[in-house]
Amino acid sequence: MPPFNHLHPAIVHFPIALLMTAPLLFLIGALWPAQRRGIHAMALLLLLLGLAGALLALATGDAAENLAHRTPALRAALDQHEEAAEWTVAIFSILAGTWVLHLGASRFLHRDLSPRLARLLFILWLLVSAMGVGAVLRTGHLGGHMVHDLHTHGGEP
Repeated sequence: MPPFNHLHPAIVHFPIALLMTAPLLFLIGALWPAQRRGIHAMALLLLLLGLAGALLALATGDAAENLAHRTPALRAALDQHEEAAEWTVAIFSILAGTWVLHLGASRFLHRDLSPRLARLLFILWLLVSAMGVGAVLRTGHLGGHMVHDLHTHGGEP
């Protein structure tokens, strides 16, 4: 097994795929009422797995970072990439937390929100998820910039 600091490039693609797919599935579930419950359950699972993968990517990225401080340009790019990754995790943590809170509240209170309020909150949730997808894209772009333009690879000695 490669050292922990070499795992970052292999790990990052899983949370990218999961975090970009989950909001799309939430939208599909909203548009397909007959299958909503099942689709939203799967979307929540993907969201939580993507979030766990993103946290692991942060940890492996921190381990790889210790070996990548060679030039000022690389250091600046690394700082931007790390900040974007932290924003990504924060946004998707809020999304996952609010969805779980919504599920818990509706089960605990034994009633649903009014359809109008539920629709408004869901649209707001989708807008924040679009911000999250944008954060994933920015983080990936900055990581690609480091690998392809600045010629570094996670865990290079």
